[in-house]
Amino acid sequence: MIMAEARPHCLHCDSSKVWRNGHSKRVQRYLCGSCGYEFTNLQVERNVVCKSVKGLDSVSDLSELGNSVPFQDRANDSPFRFGEDVGSQFSSNVSSVGKCLSRLRSCSRDARVGALQRRVKNLESSGNIQEVVANAEDATLADIKGSIVEYSFTLLKQGYAKTTIKGRTKLLKRLTRIGANLNDPESVKAVIARQEWSVGRKANAVDAYTGYLQLRGMRWEPPIYRKIRKIPFIPTETEIDQLIAGCNKRMATFLQLLKETGMRCGEACELQWIDLDLVNKSVRITPEKGSDARILRMSSKLIDMLNGLPKNSQSVFNAIADSMRKSYQLQRKRIAAKLQNPRLLQITFHTFRHWKATMEYHKTRDILHVMQMLGHRNIKNTLLYTQLVDFKDDEYVARVASSEKTVCELVEAGFEYVCDHDGSKIFRKRK
Repeated sequence: MIMAEARPHCLHCDSSKVWRNGHSKRVQRYLCGSCGYEFTNLQVERNVVCKSVKGLDSVSDLSELGNSVPFQDRANDSPFRFGEDVGSQFSSNVSSVGKCLSRLRSCSRDARVGALQRRVKNLESSGNIQEVVANAEDATLADIKGSIVEYSFTLLKQGYAKTTIKGRTKLLKRLTRIGANLNDPESVKAVIARQEWSVGRKANAVDAYTGYLQLRGMRWEPPIYRKIRKIPFIPTETEIDQLIAGCNKRMATFLQLLKETGMRCGEACELQWIDLDLVNKSVRITPEKGSDARILRMSSKLIDMLNGLPKNSQSVFNAIADSMRKSYQLQRKRIAAKLQNPRLLQITFHTFRHWKATMEYHKTRDILHVMQMLGHRNIKNTLLYTQLVDFKDDEYVARVASSEKTVCELVEAGFEYVCDHDGSKIFRKRK
């Protein structure tokens, strides 16, 4: 028996660019560098033997004759069959022709030596089906992604805020990732119902998908999810100050700004240095979510904290809301664990706004003043904070003013006029 050359050739494309696929001394597989076909060492050994040929002295003579070479009869006098183990059919006196075997018509290079024909066909057919299904799924997914981009651009042209566009887009992408087919309303309805989301989040998902269907000229019967407005959590001022003191410089300044002004997180992130009036100790707020613009006062402590920040950009905090929120959550978790106070984990950026509105109404009892401070256009949104204040245990500090100078000092200190008594004026201020 004549063995083949040391370097094997690919059984599929007859290429000599074949490498050993493995790091052990006993290599089990070979890999073709041209077509990527992978075959075992056993297959190489079985395919380097061929039928004996009369009158041939070398392999080169066989390559010149091509497919018209006469063969000796096989031991069982039967023709070659596809997928049959060729090497096992011959005795030891059969000549080996190595790589030239692939040129013979009786043993095609496409044949999988040592495998059953039925199994090969099953593998090929199943692979084709999977490939077709995968291509169809990819095409559908690409169409949905393109529609989401088109939907976000449509919202932008209609004048929606960037935060609204981003929120709706994220919800649609989220629905797609958890198995919803945006082209099938019933599928979306079922996926939303199975999620352990709050009622408000489900309602937002329904609104986002309704707008998406309108863009595509489709309709559906949306499920009913009514938002329930809960009473917000109001922490103590001590807990808020603990959070501020435990954060880094930039985050502490950000939280102090939210505490004193009650502005939204997005409004604070959009704040620029030109919006700050350090002489008059005020800040000009650019509103979001349809609110009114407003100017609010700042304390000397907040101004000193702002002056300590780097001024290397036009933006004060030079960050987006999502990045600030993630950073705050990490720092809040660390502070809550250090102080052993789980109540701190309930304090979000919007909690500072609730706290400021509650304290302001507690101090002034003027709902219109609180409405103007928050930038609300509908007083129904502000009336929520009247439910958070209990005036049963109100305590006041009283002062008497007999001169004009004393009256001015009391008014500047926040005292309110009550009545006159024996030629003097009585003022009071809530503790």
